[in-house]
Amino acid sequence: MYHCLNVVTDADGVASAVLIRALQLDAVPQRFSHLPEKVRSRLASGPGKLCKVLEIDRTWNGLALGTGEALRLEHRSEEFQQAIESGTINIVQTTRIGISQGMDLPWRWYLGNYPAVSKF
Repeated sequence: MYHCLNVVTDADGVASAVLIRALQLDAVPQRFSHLPEKVRSRLASGPGKLCKVLEIDRTWNGLALGTGEALRLEHRSEEFQQAIESGTINIVQTTRIGISQGMDLPWRWYLGNYPAVSKF
């Protein structure tokens, strides 16, 4: 029913991936600009909503995430790292949600005080 963005973090055939559950968008796509600010701030506030906003579907399966690719992961900027070190941005580590096994494992990270993140 909904697409999800998982980033595989190991060799092919080894089960290990990260589910990207939400994004805080710095720039809202033009097609959503008419929506109220509260709605715009939560456009990508769940795995399915994130993929809908970014127009990610199964055609993205198996694509590499690298320099020059349509979708890529980047290192933290110096400004972002400084904000973490100064406490301006708080990285929260907690247990996972929406699962039936491994609920006690602290394998969920998010940026505190961002409206796109579910706090459960």
